[in-house]
Amino acid sequence: KDVRELKMKLAQSLAVGQRFILDVPDLEGVQGIYESIIGVLETNRRALDIEALKRAVSWLSDARQILALGMGGGSTICAQEIQYRLFRLGLPVVSQNDGLLVRMMSSAVTPKDVVIVLSLGGYTQEIIESAAIARQYGAKVIAITPAGTPLAEQADLVLPLLVRENDYIFKPSTSRYAMLAMVDVLATELAMANKTQAKGRLRRIKLALDSHRGGVDRQPLGD
Repeated sequence: KDVRELKMKLAQSLAVGQRFILDVPDLEGVQGIYESIIGVLETNRRALDIEALKRAVSWLSDARQILALGMGGGSTICAQEIQYRLFRLGLPVVSQNDGLLVRMMSSAVTPKDVVIVLSLGGYTQEIIESAAIARQYGAKVIAITPAGTPLAEQADLVLPLLVRENDYIFKPSTSRYAMLAMVDVLATELAMANKTQAKGRLRRIKLALDSHRGGVDRQPLGD
């Protein structure tokens, strides 16, 4: 048994390490960066689960509190982006990426709360455990992650991502664009579902920013 396990671990190490040993050429150059981003966005657009999106919008619109939990580079940024997008709509939202605080906050939820968990891989243990804790206390859990992963299995609802990385290790992961696009889709649908409330708050934010910074009228709302 020990020999079999050793062989399996060696095989896994070789499989993971191969692309970090071989000199894989960049055949696409700078233009390839843009093309790969476009490709991952188009792939995920086609895979969008509209019914799951509608359920997520309904849950979040009625939530007493929304928690957005993500760890690591892309997932942390996207969890923060959920907070930045949703507070403008008048929704009670906070993001967190600290390994202990995600557990603590998940332990303090109620059945009226919704927890959004984010992971590009779906294997981040702290987020998986936080999702399980939140469900234990009755909160609804929405996962933005690849389907079939351990994190997806802990969620009540999955907004699935299709993640695919190639062997060229020097180019940053394009998968984070798929996650960010899902956040934008969710935020837009929530705004449309809560138009009156959202419009008033967006107008107030725009007025506060323009009176502070000046500039042209078409600047991004919040940079």
